[in-house]
Amino acid sequence: MLRQHLHWRRLIGATVQIRQHGQLIRTGIVDDAMSDSTALWIAGDATQPRTTYEAAHGIEVWAHPEEAEDGICYRTTSTAPSHD
Repeated sequence: MLRQHLHWRRLIGATVQIRQHGQLIRTGIVDDAMSDSTALWIAGDATQPRTTYEAAHGIEVWAHPEEAEDGICYRTTSTAPSHD
């Protein structure tokens, strides 16, 4: 399950979705990010060049929790854990 990340620097090297005003505009790997999360760079690939995205333009960054360096991880299961 994807979630929005507010600390973009923790996502360097992660595959993310870039959304603007709720619309998906690109998926890619975070190449670099400002420490204050005002901008980040998505690495270039076969179809698109390295691109800067800025929070001031309504950009949101979404990724799986395990992609972040902040150690936030969880797993959803359909059964309760055993107490053995």
